[in-house]
Amino acid sequence: MTDKKDPKATSQASVVPAATASTSAAANASKTGPPPQKTLTNKELKELKKKEKAAKRAAAKAAHGGANPDQQHDQHGKSNNNNNKSQKPKTASQLKKQMNSAKIKDTDVKIPAMFSHLETREQRIAASPTVASIVHPSILALTLKISTYKVVGSSTRCQSMLEAFKDVITSYKTPEGTSLQRHLTSHLSHQIEYLKTGRPLSVSMGNAIRWLKQKISQIPIEMSDEDAKVQLKEDIDLFIQEKILYSGKVITQFASGHIQNNSKILTYGHSEVLKKLFKYCAIEENKSFDIYIVDSKPLFEGKKLAKELSSVKNIKCHYNLITSLSSVLERSSIDFCFLGANSMLSNGRLYSRVGTALVAMSSKNKSIPVLVCCESIKFSDKVQLDSVTLNELGDADDMINTKPFNKTGFNLQQYLNNLEAKKVEEQNGAGKKGQQQQQQSKKEKDDKLLQSSQKNEETLSNWKDYPSLNILNVLYDLTPPEYIQKIITEVGALPPSSVPVILREYKSIT
Repeated sequence: MTDKKDPKATSQASVVPAATASTSAAANASKTGPPPQKTLTNKELKELKKKEKAAKRAAAKAAHGGANPDQQHDQHGKSNNNNNKSQKPKTASQLKKQMNSAKIKDTDVKIPAMFSHLETREQRIAASPTVASIVHPSILALTLKISTYKVVGSSTRCQSMLEAFKDVITSYKTPEGTSLQRHLTSHLSHQIEYLKTGRPLSVSMGNAIRWLKQKISQIPIEMSDEDAKVQLKEDIDLFIQEKILYSGKVITQFASGHIQNNSKILTYGHSEVLKKLFKYCAIEENKSFDIYIVDSKPLFEGKKLAKELSSVKNIKCHYNLITSLSSVLERSSIDFCFLGANSMLSNGRLYSRVGTALVAMSSKNKSIPVLVCCESIKFSDKVQLDSVTLNELGDADDMINTKPFNKTGFNLQQYLNNLEAKKVEEQNGAGKKGQQQQQQSKKEKDDKLLQSSQKNEETLSNWKDYPSLNILNVLYDLTPPEYIQKIITEVGALPPSSVPVILREYKSIT
């Protein structure tokens, strides 16, 4: 017997499970959240951002009537940046580039290839308004004096530079938004860069500059600018007293023991420490001795030393050129040779005015002790094996007897006066006819000699016209340590090999 199902019941039974299934699916969906979306890669994200920016720019362009606001903003930003750059003070490197571009190079200057890396005195700096507004007048005046050799000597130049820095610090005003500890060092760097255009800095000047910058960086931040400037100027005065003036006095006391009565001393050129030493021995210790001053062109610094010592009572001066050095050493029994120094290098070599090595070598060959008087501020940690790598070139025209530098010597003037007197006697009819003929023939020889000398002088003055002729004016040379017996400093007398020890002690103190 078959059962017949009700179609309504069947349909209701089918609807209930479907509803139950949909209800359970909705409940599960509410629990788990929306279905996960596909993650985008970095490349796809960048492209999407580009599209969004492009759409924003297009909308902004349409709103501003076709002008791109980003471009306008960039243009305004660039103009503002340019204005800010023009208002900001130049750094030391930028100022150095500007000065190098402003250099006037003389095309007629002839320098051998070996010395082509050295700057000459003919390279000058054009006074541009930017540089003139930054550089202090005291620095401008000092640069002119140094470039024209009005201020000569390592210690003298260092002292003059520190005095000029005192004027710079006095007139310095810290700009808004900066501090004295940070801005004053850069302001001094501008002055130093211009000071280098006169002549290269000496070792003592470089050591003093490093010391001053270190003192500026150690100023407390809470200190006012006026108090800081007063303290810096007092520190500079103390540095000059200790490292330059008092050091010279101590060196004179140490070195005075080598000078006795009736001693014969050989020296070269001019040195401020040696001048104090000789005056101290003659005036304070009442010693009488002879000084043989050897000098050379073009500066003839020994003339200044001879002029100052000639007025001292117990000193007898002998002035000689370096060409007569061998005869001075042979005829005079020299006891000691005292030399000044521009700097002492770390390998024990003496860096001083050209000709010092020749004097030291000649004295060593004659078994004469060579003593170098040098302050510790002139000690350098550099090592130099020759005088070609680092040196200074002067004007080549100073080495020749051109018309601006030509002067008639005493002997030549006497000879010309005798010729003039004989000429007057001839005009008065004095003497016989044979003597007149003889004098006339002698006069013709003198005229020929004078003409030949004038031709040689003209040829030498036009030396730049000869391509194969070069005249070099090197200002410094190196003296090997084996020619030096000892170095006398304010910390005592020591051999040249002990220079690194003094450098280490000097750095630990400062």
